[in-house]
Amino acid sequence: MKARNSSRRTILVTGITAALGLGMLPAAFAAEREAIRACSRPGAGFFARDAGGQPTGLEYDILKSFADALKIDLVIDDAPSFDALLTRAEEGRCHVAAAGITVTEERKKRFAFSTPYFPNRVLIVQKSPTAFLKADDLRAQRIAVVSGTLQARLVGALPGVKVVDVNGDDALFDAVSKGQADALACDSAVVLHHLGRRPEFSTAFPLGERSFFAFALPLKSNLVGPLNEHIKTLIRTGEFARMLAKHFGEANAEFLASEIANKAPKP
Repeated sequence: MKARNSSRRTILVTGITAALGLGMLPAAFAAEREAIRACSRPGAGFFARDAGGQPTGLEYDILKSFADALKIDLVIDDAPSFDALLTRAEEGRCHVAAAGITVTEERKKRFAFSTPYFPNRVLIVQKSPTAFLKADDLRAQRIAVVSGTLQARLVGALPGVKVVDVNGDDALFDAVSKGQADALACDSAVVLHHLGRRPEFSTAFPLGERSFFAFALPLKSNLVGPLNEHIKTLIRTGEFARMLAKHFGEANAEFLASEIANKAPKP
């Protein structure tokens, strides 16, 4: 009886995915699992929990809509650090990692990436009256970064810079406020959220090239294709633009959506 129920569930789920234009969810996944497990970390606009502990954010909305379309539960696994999140995804302890993860050539050797869903630029942020104008100005300065991130690698490559490792985006700004760092390096999307709440901070200059955020999955994951199709469907139907407006404002939604639709590299 158990095998028969499993077979019925597989037929039901694959039928739903085909009807929604999401591609074929692998039969093994549908038959063996009741949920998609996502490892995540707090990130302004991307993932957070409200006062009642309920998750919210762009990444959550995308993954929740994906799970709902497949009639499968979404389980959020809160990782203690960014490094731990990447390790869990690489080892297959979660099906997908969502934490504003920048797509890089180096990371492509460790993960299968989804279609990108957000443009990004690493920014150096300073507190008044500091006036850093270029990378050379950071020599001998203490720059706060989140361990394991692209900004940590970019700052670490600058000559003479003293890297201050912290464990989250809020801790970046706190380190500068408390005098533990002279400036910080952070993703542009996160900076937009914090500057509105912390007027004493301002952007100094960008660091590195423009990049994109995407979901990271274990290599050879059978969820990459269905997830990519779902993201494309969200973009095509306008639902993605509505998600962007919800979390990043109506004024930014159209530009962000066009950046993803027209300029994002293929995973």
